[in-house]
Amino acid sequence: MEYNPLNTSDVSTSYRKSILYSFPGFGKTTQAKYFQAKYGKGFIISGEGGLSSIRSEGIDYLPFTSWAGTTDPAQQKYAFKDIFEWIRTPEFAAKGYKWIMVDSLTELADHAIHTAQENSKKRAEAANIKVNGFEAWAEYGATMIGVCKAIRDLPMHVLVTALAKETQDEEGENQYWPMVAGKQVQQQLPGIFDCVFCGIRTTTGNASKGMKVERFIVTDEVRGWHGKVRDENRRLKSVESESDLTKLFARMDMSDEDFNKLNGAK
Repeated sequence: MEYNPLNTSDVSTSYRKSILYSFPGFGKTTQAKYFQAKYGKGFIISGEGGLSSIRSEGIDYLPFTSWAGTTDPAQQKYAFKDIFEWIRTPEFAAKGYKWIMVDSLTELADHAIHTAQENSKKRAEAANIKVNGFEAWAEYGATMIGVCKAIRDLPMHVLVTALAKETQDEEGENQYWPMVAGKQVQQQLPGIFDCVFCGIRTTTGNASKGMKVERFIVTDEVRGWHGKVRDENRRLKSVESESDLTKLFARMDMSDEDFNKLNGAK
């Protein structure tokens, strides 16, 4: 048997596999506009229905309305499971997409836990036994983690979005995690993706003097936000005054010469 080792400089390691979570209003869906400008043709699996912010960009998408329910293209109804199967076909590959976005994982998780609970109920009724709640959560957890890994492993840039959820730890400190059902799934997500970005939107000023909206991206463990980046040259700050992920990727990918010029220009 002959083995052909891969190499870390292979093109597959250059794909960005990321999750971005934030409270509403940061501009999670708008990232598709930036990805289209930087990487080219992309595809969105949409569960939010809030694509008006990128209407003029002409990006392909399919909306999911259930986890494994009815798919009826004539009615614009699609089960996520069916879309997921399609994106792994030669037909999808032939379309030449350079990136894919799931918008959002929060909505997808709601559909997934509902389906897992319904499945558990049907099994219990068929066996004439009580519903086992733990069984539904186990099914849901395995399904969500498996799907996230499968999407992450697609041969293209990947961005998954989610709403943020605020909780408190045992010491009363605020913690911010992706808003998905199940604490275990919630805290496993950062380990799946190469980059975990946390979007923060702040407003300063007042009505009389004018309001100013600022956006920041957290890339590390900062004040309860759980960001991380696989930044080979450690070029990103823990908190970046930026709202466009592709600008952070560009800085990470720069040659040392270009990066030094950029710093010198500041």
